[in-house]
Amino acid sequence: MNKFTYYLQEISKSVSTGIIGYLKATLKLALLGFLILSIGLWFFRVDFWFIKALLIAVVDIIPVVGSGIVMIPWALIHFFMGNTTLAWQIGILYIILAVVRQIAEPVLTGRAIGVHPIYTFLASIVCIMIFGPLGAVLGAIVAVVFKSVFEVRRYQERDHL
Repeated sequence: MNKFTYYLQEISKSVSTGIIGYLKATLKLALLGFLILSIGLWFFRVDFWFIKALLIAVVDIIPVVGSGIVMIPWALIHFFMGNTTLAWQIGILYIILAVVRQIAEPVLTGRAIGVHPIYTFLASIVCIMIFGPLGAVLGAIVAVVFKSVFEVRRYQERDHL
């Protein structure tokens, strides 16, 4: 086996490990969102809180859009219907969920894929600017690919010394 094939296999293996880590981090974030939503909706005595929390957590997996696509209209509908207390509660719960997710996402994703959170965040921002909402997913993948290439490159340089 020549060196090119060896390094290509190493990069491929590292990228696969990173993508699996990214998927695990996404599931952890969904679980965290589900817990926050469950506690909040239960505390606010929302009917069918468990089912609503589960559905919003599943929607929250969608990059960029996330839980806001459900919770913001839900809060606005209650606000315009005159149920301002529940509207404010849903709004506050959404803000809590969004803040926790913004803090936890780069940390969990960075740890899972083996890339420092700031690099994961920067890769996501650049990819969002280039590819739009799809860039939120591509950012982590791009960070994994770059990390893999740099690791293999570092091993290659070390082997030549």
